Amino acid sequence: MGYAALSKASWKTAKISQLMERALGSIRRLPVDLVHAEGLTATEEDAIRLCAEFRRKDVDVLVLHFATFPVGAMIPAMLKAIDVPLILFANPEEPSSDGLWEQNSFCGANMAAHVLEKMKRKRFFAWGRAEDAAESLAPALKVLGCVKELSGARLGLIGGRAPGFYTSNIDEMKLRAILGVSVELIDLLEVVEAAKKIQGKAPDSKERVRKSASGLLCVTENELGLAGSLQQAFSCIAEKYRLDSMAIRCWPELPDIYGIAPCSVIGMLNDMGLTVSCEGDIPGALSMMIQKSLSGGSIPFFADLISFDYNDNTGVLWHCGAAPVSLCRKFSETMLRRHMRVDGGDRKGLTNEFSLKSGRVTLAKLDEGKSAYRMLVATGTALDTDKFMRGNPLRVKFDAPMKRLIDTIMTKGFEHHYSLVHADISNELRSFCEHMDIEQVFVE
Repeated sequence: MGYAALSKASWKTAKISQLMERALGSIRRLPVDLVHAEGLTATEEDAIRLCAEFRRKDVDVLVLHFATFPVGAMIPAMLKAIDVPLILFANPEEPSSDGLWEQNSFCGANMAAHVLEKMKRKRFFAWGRAEDAAESLAPALKVLGCVKELSGARLGLIGGRAPGFYTSNIDEMKLRAILGVSVELIDLLEVVEAAKKIQGKAPDSKERVRKSASGLLCVTENELGLAGSLQQAFSCIAEKYRLDSMAIRCWPELPDIYGIAPCSVIGMLNDMGLTVSCEGDIPGALSMMIQKSLSGGSIPFFADLISFDYNDNTGVLWHCGAAPVSLCRKFSETMLRRHMRVDGGDRKGLTNEFSLKSGRVTLAKLDEGKSAYRMLVATGTALDTDKFMRGNPLRVKFDAPMKRLIDTIMTKGFEHHYSLVHADISNELRSFCEHMDIEQVFVE
């Protein structure tokens, strides 16, 4: 992160220099590599020289701290000299004892915002005391961190989308141009062959599957071994292709050609740090990646919205047994079982069935709109949910009227898969959408 404390020669005082030092002291608490000048940047020439240093150090983001109202020509000069995301940081202030307005900080940031608008440059605005700079800058840095994670990320589409699931498609070149994510197409047979070569040679992976649930119901030792080998095969494929995420075609072929459904394995992969969606859903995997990054690493739940009640304002999010066990309500309730639908039901493993934990949640889905991207967002509270049905159910009481959420989904034609994360990240998602020019569909 580059940091520049802007001023002008006639405004420079020891007190203003101390303001810069207090801001730097706070910023050093952030997990960033910091590049900054030794003193205030007060002339256009100083600003240009400092930007050359920022370029040399390859900074990802530049914080312009309006220690005082700056030399106006500095802002367009810096914009010309370096092209990275910008955060405008201004401080609240009171007149000094002699009545002088010593900073005029917000006014300087206001002027800069107008210049950036005219020069078509995106920016964030942070407001707070210099000594609280870390807290003030953190929301913008979180969004920019997510943008950087996506740019250059590699998503493996394993086997393509599920039959008829047109909702799982995406324009790969638009995705790469706008978000920077590339899609790597990988055949299911490569995964299956890799898993077969591992079978019997990795007993630890079999035990890892066994320990991922509290109990087993009609699950054979062979199925546990198949799941362990499959998990390891997916991990090897991710390493081979340098994948950050996967969208897996989990049916219909995989249970037939390998012998089990991959549901419990998908949950394990998410718990191990690899973001994975079911049914070849690329927009679903992207939504999960965004939520995971903006929530500080919380693991999302890839789910269907299967029922709702207008009267008590609740909806049920569910999937068939691929939820990460880290999201379970109680580990004692987790159960490895055979899939409820594959081959007519309860004939082939392997799902991990349990209800999910309670807490504040954010539902989101990124998809392709008419011109670019749009994102559906709704917040709520996950309720303490008994395991009242097979799979992974979770009852959520939404903040917005349930009818408004359903009407929005149906009139705008959003996809039927959602990402749910146990955190309220609505502000972060709003800021992310604004920065990336994504249409915001916030149901409030």
